[in-house]
Amino acid sequence: MSRPVVLIVEDNQLSRTMLRDALKDVACTVSEAHDGDEAFATLQKSPPAVMLLDLVLPKKSGSEVLKYVKEKRLPTRVLIITAMDTRGMADQALDDGAHGFIGKPFHPLEVRSAVEGALAAAAAGAGR
Repeated sequence: MSRPVVLIVEDNQLSRTMLRDALKDVACTVSEAHDGDEAFATLQKSPPAVMLLDLVLPKKSGSEVLKYVKEKRLPTRVLIITAMDTRGMADQALDDGAHGFIGKPFHPLEVRSAVEGALAAAAAGAGR
C-alpha cells in the first residue's frame, strides 16, 4: 500500500523546511511546491491526500489554488497556513472549502496533529 502524499505549498524555503521537519514522523510522502503554478501542476497530475497551503504565493494565490480544488472536487483535504492569522481570512478560507487553518508561527506538534487528522479523514473518505 502506498503512503498518502502531503503537498506543502509555501514560497518561503525556511517555512517549507520547518513543515517538512514537522511531518518527519508522520506516515506520508511529502512533496513541495514553491508557488501557485507549481501547486496547480501537481494537483492536475496527481492530487495529494492533504495540502498545506499558504495563501500568499507568487504567480497564483493560495485562494485561487483552494478554489480550484473545490471546483474540481478533488479529494484533497486543504489546511491553510499563513502569517495573516485574522479570523476573517480563516473564515473565508473555510467557506471556500479549506478543512483547517494554522497560523504562523506554527508549532511542529500543531502541524503534525492537523495533518494526521486530515490524513485520517481522507482515509475514511470523509466529505466536506
